Amino acid sequence: MKKIATVFILILLITSCNHKNKGLIIPQDSDSIIRVEKRNQEIQDSLNQIRTDSLSLIAWGDAKFGMSMKEVLATESFKNGYKYSSKDFNSISMDFDKIWKLKEIFNLNLSVGQLEAYFQEDELTKIEIESYKLTADKIKELVADCDIFIKNFTNKYGNPSYQCSRVNILNFEAGTVFTYARFRIGSKSITIKLGERNSGHKYYYIIYIENDKFPKKKHIQTEKEKREEQKRMEETEKIRNNSF
Repeated sequence: MKKIATVFILILLITSCNHKNKGLIIPQDSDSIIRVEKRNQEIQDSLNQIRTDSLSLIAWGDAKFGMSMKEVLATESFKNGYKYSSKDFNSISMDFDKIWKLKEIFNLNLSVGQLEAYFQEDELTKIEIESYKLTADKIKELVADCDIFIKNFTNKYGNPSYQCSRVNILNFEAGTVFTYARFRIGSKSITIKLGERNSGHKYYYIIYIENDKFPKKKHIQTEKEKREEQKRMEETEKIRNNSF
């Protein structure tokens, strides 16, 4: 009987030791799982960032931010577009036939008025899409077309960071615009605005697609710009001296 008791005690001790050893292994396995999960999350975050960076470069269709005017004119989206240059800005207007087809492509209620690509330092920095200026009886269709654009952008980029819940004629004020929806994709922003002209009670929407990282080239003043700046400085100084 004494031997049996001794054997039973030994069994209890061995079992207890095994449990203690297993208790030491569990945290090690847990730490390993945590490290694997952390690494998987890092990989997923990296892949998501690559996707976001790629999407943020898309300006419109196959035109990408940072492209030169020559490169944009060679894209399918802006092929045969009209190039415009002035001291204030440089732009390319999408070919009229392509603009006309946007109504069919997006199943819009109204035709798009214009689609412009804008450049700084010969780098594509902004896309502007604008409707025609229409009378108050077309506000419902203008808002519906904005919703169609929002749906397409949402399918591609995810939900907007902001969207106005309801629009009626009271939201409009002559000579101003208000934000209807906004998206943010990395360094790219998409802003959809509705507005009213200064006079004539005409209403419209305008969509801005921009990327904060462009232009990347630093602006170098031309001789003409230097002369104009010098002239402004001299005129400012003259006004200041005459005020005393």
